[in-house]
Order: sequence, then structure tokens, then C-alpha cells
Amino acid sequence: MSFITRIPQSMGRAAKATVGDLVYAVLTGNPEFNGSSLFSAERDNLVDGELSVDTLADARSQMKRQKSGTRTLNISPAFLLVPTLQEAYADQIIHSTSVPGADANSGIKNPVLNMATIVAEPRLDDADEDAWYLTAAKGRDTIEVAYLDGNAAPTVESTSGFTVDGVTMKVRIDAGVAPMDYRGLLKSTGK
Repeated sequence: MSFITRIPQSMGRAAKATVGDLVYAVLTGNPEFNGSSLFSAERDNLVDGELSVDTLADARSQMKRQKSGTRTLNISPAFLLVPTLQEAYADQIIHSTSVPGADANSGIKNPVLNMATIVAEPRLDDADEDAWYLTAAKGRDTIEVAYLDGNAAPTVESTSGFTVDGVTMKVRIDAGVAPMDYRGLLKSTGK
């Protein structure tokens, strides 16, 4: 009898995971946004370079220099999104007090120490094992998830069979995902 509760719970988790799939599809798919690709050199939110102290410092500076008209926005990255294959290296870069690889002088302060929270996501591995992203903190326009009537929880519906012993169940979640602004997002090709 536990399947009556276990199956809807599994279906609900799958519905919530679908929302995550939609968000990461926006990031990795680089859709058109207001007439141009979401990530582009013209928008100053697409860079090249492997994950490193220098590349992260440059990317952070690029995000801070984003403008709205003539006003500089000073957007600080809050999250570093990496494929799981890069998680250990990202952790070393972000959380080391000295610059990783500076063995001759371990007293060199790490300029990107605790710069962002690391989010390692397997969906990024599937899309591109080299690419990584910086995103602004919650409250900044980046990618928005909107729910019908504000209901973020999956809806479970069931009907009992009359002529056949059984229950039919369905789970749905009414969500839409779209980019809201490109300036709080930065992508590195990782190459």
C-alpha cells in the first residue's frame, strides 16, 4: 500500500526537477533575448578561458562594469555554476586562502577567495564539460521561474476506477522559465 504515497511523491520530485531542467536549458541553450543571444561578446557577458583565479577575477570585473544606459551597475557575482567535473577544482580556487599553484610563495592572497557560492550541476556536464557561469544574487533579474497562480508545488490529481479496481494519478506543475536580463549573467566557454 505504500506505493499509493511513494509514486505520487516520485512524480512530484520529477515535476520539480523539470523546472530545473528548464532553467538550465535557458543557460546552456543561449536563447535569443531582446534581439540578440543571451550570452554574447557584444553584451559583455561571454568570455573565454578555463576556470582559474585570473579568469574569475576578470569575469567578476566584467560583471561589475555592466551598464544600464550610462550608469555602471556594479553587479557582484553570487554563484559560480560549474559542471560536476570541475567542482573540486572550483572549490580549490574559491576556498583557498592563497593562490592555487603559487607554490613558490604560498603567502599570495587569493583575490577570489569566497567570491561566490559554488553550484555543481550535472546538467552542465551534459551540455558542455568546459563551460562555467557566474550569476548575480537573488533579487537581481537573471532567469525567472514563474508559476501559475504563484503555486510552486506540484498538483497531484487522482481518480478511482469504477469498473476496474485501481487509481489513476497525474501530477502537473504550471511553470514558465525565461531570461529577464543578461547583465546579471556571465558565461565562460571554458576554453
